[in-house]
Amino acid sequence: MAAEALLASAAAASTAGVGLLRFAWSLPRRSLVLNSLGWAAVFLGCVLAGAHSGAWGISIATMLGMAAALVLLAHAAVASPSSAGPKVSNRRVRMLPEGNEPLHLRRRIITFLIIAMAAPVVSTIIAVGSRVLAMRVGTGEANANVIALAVMPLAWTALSHVLLMQEERSTQVKMLMIWAAIGSLGVILELVG
Repeated sequence: MAAEALLASAAAASTAGVGLLRFAWSLPRRSLVLNSLGWAAVFLGCVLAGAHSGAWGISIATMLGMAAALVLLAHAAVASPSSAGPKVSNRRVRMLPEGNEPLHLRRRIITFLIIAMAAPVVSTIIAVGSRVLAMRVGTGEANANVIALAVMPLAWTALSHVLLMQEERSTQVKMLMIWAAIGSLGVILELVG
């Protein structure tokens, strides 16, 4: 009976946390206290659910919190008045050149190739290296595989962000080489040992 009460408390905390966050975000001014209490309630729900049944309990409490968020957002979408305010500005962000300006197509293609081709390869090297390192510290094979599968998209996202922030092409290449060298450490350890 106490176990069911623990899971019910976790679900209630997650749902209440989402409701409190929605209320805090609807106020004209942000409230640090209400936001903190909302996130604390969501966290408490995860802790209680984890104490009840580990990852399974956390997923149950999280799904109930997400269902509450869906209901609250659907209500807000239906209840919100249509905006008949001023028209949106027609300013352009200069993503594409206007008039007779050059396209810089070569530069754009090279940037695409770096982000969409080179960065995923380097991220895969990092993922394989993290798998090897995880196996070296005693992690089971299944867990090491999950670590590698989680690291690859995270590394690709971080690396792409870093690369796109660089203005010089040479700096982008240096960053790719540095990240590839870091990722290769695990692979080299596997080959040597």
